[in-house]
Amino acid sequence: MHPYERRRHAALRADQETIGRAAAWLRHDAIQAGYAGLTHPEYAFGLASILDDIALRSGEDDALRDHAVRVCRTMLGDRMDMPATRRTRRR
Repeated sequence: MHPYERRRHAALRADQETIGRAAAWLRHDAIQAGYAGLTHPEYAFGLASILDDIALRSGEDDALRDHAVRVCRTMLGDRMDMPATRRTRRR
């Protein structure tokens, strides 16, 4: 396997893990909300299933994967994709 293929495979795996973490967070949050008495956790479980499907097929459509990863990072509170966040230190 060439280094380029290894890097691409590692990037795809990282994106799949990010999407998977967001799906797991949705499921966990829906269960916690159910304990609090909130209704309709099936919406969260449905969205989590869609995210699982996107993670499985993440190598097929780069645009869909990129968008899904951005949305999932936002859901998880990762500020990496937010352009308003300053990435350099002031001196």
